[in-house]
Amino acid sequence: MTIAYGQLISRAGNIGDDLQSLAATQHLPSPASVLVDRDLIHRISQVAPLALIMNGWFSGNAEAWPPSPCIHPIFVGFHVCDGFKATIQRHADYLKAFEPIGVRDAATGRFLESLGICTETTYCLTLTFPQREQAPADGKIFIVDAQDIAIPRSLRKRAIKMTHRMPPLGPDVTLPLAQKLLEMYREQASLVITTRLHTALPCMAMGIPVVFFGSRADGRTSIVNDIGGTIYDRHLHSKKLARGVLGRAMNQVDWSPEPLQLSSIKQRLVHAVHRRLRGIEQSPLLDIARDTLKSVVNELSAA
Repeated sequence: MTIAYGQLISRAGNIGDDLQSLAATQHLPSPASVLVDRDLIHRISQVAPLALIMNGWFSGNAEAWPPSPCIHPIFVGFHVCDGFKATIQRHADYLKAFEPIGVRDAATGRFLESLGICTETTYCLTLTFPQREQAPADGKIFIVDAQDIAIPRSLRKRAIKMTHRMPPLGPDVTLPLAQKLLEMYREQASLVITTRLHTALPCMAMGIPVVFFGSRADGRTSIVNDIGGTIYDRHLHSKKLARGVLGRAMNQVDWSPEPLQLSSIKQRLVHAVHRRLRGIEQSPLLDIARDTLKSVVNELSAA
């Protein structure tokens, strides 16, 4: 049976979700024929098996799991948020059918391993965006959702201030916008200052210097440290906390960082997703597996 390919999307109003969607589709062997809403993934219905890269944050809808039986999930860059853990725990057998699960971060890996699910830390596919050939001669500073951070005036006064939050306008609007943002950062950015993980990771992948503010205790963003970046304490550097005085004293920021060297991580990520894609394309048991999966999903849903 012919395999179709899907593209995971979200209508949550965060351009970071669209950047993750674009990162996944660049690895598909043919264009995606179906857009699959992450929070309605259980409702997709079609005859042909649908291969879907599950790179993303799961999920805002606890009812949307397990995915539809027509979906053959490719688990790379999979993250489970705290509010979704109980759902994953109830349906642990679903993930066990696709071991090892390629997870985005160590925190997700530890959680799934505690349920007896084998994992592999792949990181996020936004790290596979191509590195730019050269930095702009007269680059710009972008401040993305970091207006509450105490940033030196010398940088702030000449920066372009932006947000990655927007109304949930739908993929026809948000996917092209995400593509244009990628191109703008690649062609124009000399420095990106942000609190957004999926501003930081794509820019790091493209060879752009990034200053990232977050929390070291947040397992979701630990990936920044894991790939060689630095997480500066968002709370200490907040304008609301003595206008960043504590941050300057206790957590000094390098405002002129070097681009990260991520070639080995990119190679490993690309290998992980392409290995899984080949496994689907070459499987002579795809129809049997689909029927078996449908039975499993129906049993889990009825439980």
